[in-house]
Order: sequence, then C-alpha cells, then structure tokens
Amino acid sequence: MTSDEACSRLPIAFLHVIASQAAPGSPPIRMAAERARELPAGSDRDDLLLALLLGALSDSAPEWMLQAAVDSDLQKESPSYLGPSMRLAAAAIGHPSCTNALREETLRRCSVPQLGVLGRERCGEALAQAIVAELQGRGPHGQPMTPELLKEASTAQLILRETDLHDAVFFAALGLLPDRPRPSHADRSEADGVMEWFDKYMAARDAWETMWEHVVTRHTRRHRQLVAWAEDGIADHIIRRHLLGTVPWDVEPSLLEEVADDDLSRFAASELMTQVCRMMRDGMTEQEVRSRLADELEALGPKSRQHVESTFEDSTDELDYGLRAAVSWVESAADGTWRYILAPSEAKPRYGEPHTWLASDELLASLGQRFAATAVKALRLWEPESKPSRPTPRNLRWLHAMLLHLPHVSEEVKDQARAVVRHIRPRSRSRWELRDFAQQRDDEQLTEMRAAIERILGDPATAARKSALGDPEQVTVAELSRASEEVLLDYLDRHSGNDTLVEKALLSFASHAYRPKLSFSDVLARHSAPETALSRITTNLRRHLGGGPHLRETWARLVLELQDCTPELIRALPAWTVLTVGGDRCRSAHKAVAAVVLSALGDNDEAWSRFASSPASYAGPTAWLRLGDVIDASVQGTAWPKPPSAK
Repeated sequence: MTSDEACSRLPIAFLHVIASQAAPGSPPIRMAAERARELPAGSDRDDLLLALLLGALSDSAPEWMLQAAVDSDLQKESPSYLGPSMRLAAAAIGHPSCTNALREETLRRCSVPQLGVLGRERCGEALAQAIVAELQGRGPHGQPMTPELLKEASTAQLILRETDLHDAVFFAALGLLPDRPRPSHADRSEADGVMEWFDKYMAARDAWETMWEHVVTRHTRRHRQLVAWAEDGIADHIIRRHLLGTVPWDVEPSLLEEVADDDLSRFAASELMTQVCRMMRDGMTEQEVRSRLADELEALGPKSRQHVESTFEDSTDELDYGLRAAVSWVESAADGTWRYILAPSEAKPRYGEPHTWLASDELLASLGQRFAATAVKALRLWEPESKPSRPTPRNLRWLHAMLLHLPHVSEEVKDQARAVVRHIRPRSRSRWELRDFAQQRDDEQLTEMRAAIERILGDPATAARKSALGDPEQVTVAELSRASEEVLLDYLDRHSGNDTLVEKALLSFASHAYRPKLSFSDVLARHSAPETALSRITTNLRRHLGGGPHLRETWARLVLELQDCTPELIRALPAWTVLTVGGDRCRSAHKAVAAVVLSALGDNDEAWSRFASSPASYAGPTAWLRLGDVIDASVQGTAWPKPPSAK
C-alpha cells in the first residue's frame, strides 16, 4: 500500500494537525492535499482545506484550493443560531496567493452577517477598511429607531451581532446605528389621538434602548470603549444603565466601580429636589429656599441643576413628585439598575450555572455599602405619601437592601425603618374588589419582605449545612462524579493524604469534568506521587476507567491540558482517542500529539502507511490500543499489539 493510498485511512482530525506542523512537500502533506482534493464537499473537506491554508501551504497554495475555500463558505447555509463561520473564505482572501479580483468578488457576494465575520479583529487593516466601505454603501443608515428594526435589523445592527470585530468595523457600525426616536409633530398629526402618538413614541424609545442592550451584552470586552465613545452623547446614559443593571457580572471591576459611583452621584439632585419641595410646602418662599440651599445648587452640574430648578415652578404635580424624589430614586435603583449588585444571587442563571462575576466579592460588598449609605439619606427624607397608592415590593426592596449592606445599623435607622414597614403593608380589599394574580403575587412578596426586614431588625441567626460521602475506602468513582464541587472539595480536605481517594477523584473527572473551582490538576497535586500515579492510571486506563468513548475522550483532554504532559504520557493514551481530541477547536488533535507522531515516523513512507492502516478504532476493544504501541509497531514493522486487558 502506497502512502497516497493509505491516506484515506488516517483520521481526518489527525490530518488537520499534520497539515499545520509538517513541512511542505513532505509525505504527510502530500497525503493531506490529495485527501482534500478527493473528499466530497462537507465539513471534513473544509476543515482539511483550512488546516492546509493556515499551515503547510500558508505561503503558497494552488488556485483551485483558494477558489474551493471561498465557494464552500459562500454557498453553504449555516444554521441561523450559529451564523456563518467564514473560516475558509477568510483564510483564502487573506492568503498571499489570493488575487485582488478574487478578494473583491468575495466581498460583493457576501451577506451582511458574512461581512461581519470577515471583519473580525484579525482581518487586517486593509480588509477592514474595505469592509467598512462596503457597509457604508449598503444603507440606509441613521434612520430613527422603530420596533420593527428589532425584527428586521439594519445593516449596522447585523454587523454588531458579531462579537469579535476589528476596531474600524466596530466603530463604523456604531456610527451607523439607528438614531434615538424623537417626538414629532408630523407623527402626532397622523395619529388618532395623543395617547396613540405617545404609545408609538414610547414603543420606539423602548426599542432603541433594547438595541443598546444587545450591543452592551454582546460586546463585553469593549465596555470601556463604549463608554468613551458615547461620552456626553445621547447613548451615554443608556449604555451606563445597561452596564450597571443588565450585565454587571461581565463588566471589568474598575469600570463597574466608576459607573456605580457616577450613578450614585446623581442622587444628589433628587435629594436636593425633595428638600426644595419640602421647604416650599412648609411655607418658605422661593428666595428663602434659594438662599438656604445656594451652595448645594451651585455644586450641581448643569443638567442636574436644571432638573432641580423645575421644582420652583408653581405646579402641584411637580411639588408632589419632588417630595418623593429622593425615595423614588433609591426605589428605582434597588428595583432596577442596582438590583443584581445588591443581590448577586438574584442574577438569572446562564446554562444552569450562576453568573461568574468579574468583580470580586469585596468590591460588590463595598458597592453595596455605598448604596446603603445613599439609601440612609433617602430614609431620613421618607414620609408617608399624601395620596397613597397600592404598595408593591418595590416600595420596600431598597430598605431591605440598605439593612443588608449597612456595616452597622444604628438605633435611629432602626426606628426610621420600622416606621416605613408600619406604613408599607398590603392594603385590605373589600369583598367586591377584584383581585388579580399580579396583585396577589405582589401582596405575598410584600408580606415576605416585611417579615425579612423585621428579622434583620431583630438580628436573626444564620446556619450552615455540611454533606458527607461516607468511608473513603468504600466510596466509588461514580459517587464522587455525582458529588457537587463543594462537597467533593470538603471531602478531599477532610481525608487529606489518602492517595487512593485522590485517584478515584481523578477518575471521576471523566464523568464530571466541569468543576470551575476544583480542577483536575488541583486534585492531582494532592497525590504524594502525582506523575507516577497518572502514568499508571493512563497506562492501565481500560482497567481503571472502562466505559464508552466519551470517558476516554474526556480523560485524554484532561491529561493533554496538563502543563507538564510528557511524550511518554501521550504515548500511554488510547491511540484513536488521542488522535482525534484535545486540539484548540472541535474535531482536532492536540499539537503535542502530532509532534510525538511526527518525531517517531519522520519521512518514513512505509511507517506512515502502516500507521494509517493500524487497527486502532473509535469503539470496541481496539479503541484501547495505546498510541505508543501503535507507533512502535508502525516503525518496526512488527505485528499489531493486542488490546490492553480490562482486568
């Protein structure tokens, strides 16, 4: 069997890695190129073409390969939830052998999402500018936002769905986004009434805010750039609000602190507004109020001062609003923008796991204390409403958060808090009054929150609970794999020095590999002889682990991720498994594995032919054949080894 004939038997995943490591013109590269030319259109062919264009053929590639790469990406229909990959097209139009004509034709044929993928940050300045020019010609741009544009997105919106854009493409797309809608006399004249006109305007305004929520949520690495770009602009406030209240866990700690402190500084205007309204209600003239609060008014910024100035207008509604401005501010913050910072556990889970915050627990605690200090100022200005509305949990959430985060609750604060709780309670209803589900839920939550506040004021106790797994000599690998991360860590700590338990815990990772706070290497380091134990377990993996392909694959990935993974350890892994997993992307072998094979087989055509025709397989007894045994038999020309014993 010639090397060209044998190439059809090698795993595609292994050829991918060979294509990036072997020298141009070498036997394995000839095998890979021939295989790519013969393969039918599909993912295997695409992956192999990509590996060749980015690897051995990165300096010079045949025209047929570049054209095939472009055609494959532009003609395929990717699932809508994945979007176009464009890996092949990007490699082709960025290749030294690609002609200008092919690049220009490719961009013209691209859809907007495809242009976004090609405009990723590594695309190069020249290609980025070409994509920007293409986008600007595809308008319309800067049109007023409408709810329909959330469903049928504009060109700029579609581009910004790509999270890894080149700077030039990213900022160009920001500038092309739909504008914030503004009230229009023309729209009002076309509406059937004032309420219809106002409802349409608010729907468009909500859509504009939702559009920015999508941008902030997707481009988490660019939060600081977004703040700088929008500074003092119409999008500044909404971007900051989403950073603080929509995705605070994804915001870099120093930026989160800056945005939070900036938001708290806005309370001063609401506090001063309440003071102004209270003084005027109690009989002071405007001049007397201005004289009394001159320093505070002067300290405000232009926008905040204009906001406070409106309270001097002779308006009953303005006065009623201003009397509650301070409390309304903390109510809105605790129920909205500050809710997750004040109660991180309430953040919605993602894929079944809680959000992992970039901010430390210490920073979140510090921000909570700063909010609490602000809330105390509002508490001192609280008074019962002159025209009470039906209370909701929102009316007490700020008070509950304040009590949770205050380092010390003074007697004065306790007395003021009790006064609020006595006043904010579910309203009684007459027997004829309808009670819908939302009102019933609000009343139940309000009752629970009142009880929680009263418990805090009464200094409640806390309790902790521990779990146990029994005798470490009797516990099984399956039981350890089902244990939570916290329980397993506690169990290992309490039985420190038990090497047998450590080895069982290592094997449990094959069934439960995702443990963000307790890694495979952390457990391995608990063993008295980690290198020896890992080598022994891997060499006799069938005896210790058994099971299906997914267990072998997980074990191989865990071993290959170790910083000190040696060639000897790689040789001990199951051959087919280690040739098909562990790479930096799906369906790719690990570079260290390819290096071991290349070093052993070299340019020996006969060895490569035998290696490609080995009995190693995905499943069955031959799936346990060790890579080192297969390599040795390929080089020496001896009989294929027998699979390791399961006993």
